[in-house]
Amino acid sequence: MKSFFSTFATLTTSLSLVGFSQAAPLSDGPSCAATQRTDESTFFSVVGVQGTGVQPRLELRELEKDTEMWNIFLQAFARFQAMDQSDKVSYFQVAGIHGAPFGPWDGVEGNGTAGYCPHLSNLFGTWHRPYLALFEQILHDRAVEIANEYPEGQARDNALKIAHKVRLPYWDWALDPTDDQGVMPASLRRTSVNVTLSDGTASVIPNPLYQFNFHPLRYDDFSILEEFQFKNWNTTIRLPEDGFAENATSRNDEANARITNQQANNRDTLYKLLTAYQPYNQWSTKANGGTIGNMETLHDGFHNVFGLGNMGIPEVSAFDPVFWFHHCQMDRIIALYQQRYPDTWVEDATQPKKTYTITVNSTQGPASPLKPFHMNANGDMWTSTTSRNWTSFGYTYPELASNPTNDTLTLTINKLYKPQTQGLNNNNTISTLGTNNRSADATDWLAEVNMPSDIQVSYSVRAFLGAPNSDPTKWATDPNYVGQIASLSSPRMASDVIVTANIGLTAKLAEKYQAGELPSLEKDDVAEWLKTNFYWRIQAMDFSEIPRNNPPQGLNVTVFSVPVHLPHNDTQVPEWTGAFQYKPEIHGNPPTYDEGSLSNTTTSGPGFNETTGGWNTTSGEWSWNITDAEAEAGAGVEESASVTPSPVSLTLSLAKSETATVVTSAATSDAEVTPAPSAEAPVEVVTLSNGQVSTRYVTEVVRVTVTAGVSVPTGA
Repeated sequence: MKSFFSTFATLTTSLSLVGFSQAAPLSDGPSCAATQRTDESTFFSVVGVQGTGVQPRLELRELEKDTEMWNIFLQAFARFQAMDQSDKVSYFQVAGIHGAPFGPWDGVEGNGTAGYCPHLSNLFGTWHRPYLALFEQILHDRAVEIANEYPEGQARDNALKIAHKVRLPYWDWALDPTDDQGVMPASLRRTSVNVTLSDGTASVIPNPLYQFNFHPLRYDDFSILEEFQFKNWNTTIRLPEDGFAENATSRNDEANARITNQQANNRDTLYKLLTAYQPYNQWSTKANGGTIGNMETLHDGFHNVFGLGNMGIPEVSAFDPVFWFHHCQMDRIIALYQQRYPDTWVEDATQPKKTYTITVNSTQGPASPLKPFHMNANGDMWTSTTSRNWTSFGYTYPELASNPTNDTLTLTINKLYKPQTQGLNNNNTISTLGTNNRSADATDWLAEVNMPSDIQVSYSVRAFLGAPNSDPTKWATDPNYVGQIASLSSPRMASDVIVTANIGLTAKLAEKYQAGELPSLEKDDVAEWLKTNFYWRIQAMDFSEIPRNNPPQGLNVTVFSVPVHLPHNDTQVPEWTGAFQYKPEIHGNPPTYDEGSLSNTTTSGPGFNETTGGWNTTSGEWSWNITDAEAEAGAGVEESASVTPSPVSLTLSLAKSETATVVTSAATSDAEVTPAPSAEAPVEVVTLSNGQVSTRYVTEVVRVTVTAGVSVPTGA
């Protein structure tokens, strides 16, 4: 039973609103006068792009090379973002389908504080297909609008020809970087871009791929995400240094460094997922027991890179433009898998997690509606079956445009993603594809990670070959860092799912051997070296360490080796040919905790304060309120004990004509009642340190006494 203090702390958190904030957009962006408001009287037909042929979605950097298409694409993206936020096909409303503000879209009702997106579900991959098609459809419409503003004649005809080819690009974060710019394209990191308008005028506009500017930011749209600052951020943010700061700023260059350091392991994981067969249900989601790994876990790790910014929190991730390029890449991966393994697809599965429209423990399958996406004005819904053919939405991918044979597709996958090292030979040679393969048998080394999906916070298990930096904030860019298994979660997401996935060690072991740190590639010698040099750590999304001496329940990491048969040419792939040989004697070198540090009830991250909390070793979950964590740790107080609560303070944001009913187990307490702003309320404009402009209403604070269960008038 929770103590009074724990219960009341929760009440305080849920009722505490520190004022009303509304932010002005940083820029009006390109005019969207030509955009007509969407008809609300009928269902919106999600059909993708029709009437212009099946066009390829291009990789982001390849699209930028086509200067004419890139020019129209950028303006279309900016115009999409500038649409009236109340229009149901505005950027704001479409992004909101994924999570917050948790309301119905296109007339599809639901309930609760979860978005429509089915995480941990066999529908996870297929649900995003019509979602992306919807986004692409609106983006394409904006491109056509812009093309129609060109002067009549050849200029307009040429612009329309280009606009008809505009599709949503994907960001292939698994590609080996070709220059020293890293894995994150510069087009995602620039604050402004050059465009040529329809009248031929050169112009500089805010880069729509850098962030989304809320216009306006409505406090109540995100106030339910009380643990975070999204209610106060008037733009999307990436990888803030302090995710709990109201004036947080994006750190795109730091994100690029982290993504670049993770790229090799992401590539190797993707390669295994595309070349080692698993049934679709196991392959696609972390809920269905795949042993090789799964597409959703790979997806989660990429979100995790962006920390406590928008991409790192599921309920607000779709507002960041990078979400759409990342998920376009995930859809491409699904399409590549479909082409390679056409005989497996979605099967029935029990749902371990609720969504806005799906209940826990319900069964969903290939014919289940992918809500809220309507196929037509009659209200028919897309399903996994009807969305199986991606070309029906008017797009394809470059590797699939010619309907390649399996050999041709395998050749393409090998050219794109094959690891430089696929196995370690016992004769102290390193086997790479097509070389040194006189003996085609070698050993693949991996670390199997089992971890609970939902502990109230996104987190990751990170592996190292060599001691990691003592500062957890530097783990992701540590030179000894190998890779991670991550789970995307939040305080509103709950399940009992244990995720199983693997971190490949072979390529990093080869590097250590070539550097002279690993003396031998013999299996026994490698195992002995790993006893001393393999490390793993647990890290929460705020960069703090979750202690290994009190880990999430069910979390463990075990190194194993497996014999692998290596291919002799580029149309073949490696094959595991034997059983996993687990090495439980390799413990991963847990840190030595000083007495009174990580062995305590909570561990605090850099953003820690009285409302954010930390790891709760008693509950085995992240506690978002330090008072709750302390209460749980001291929950052994006998029920007969007499507890006299101290006075507490509540801050309520109410209109002057409203009353507040506060029900507590305390007899009386003081409270501050802050009337909500009226039209006549004075306005204060504040420029934050990151350059954002925040418009706030100045409100009156009324001091009153709150009695349990009594309505308090605030207009007095």
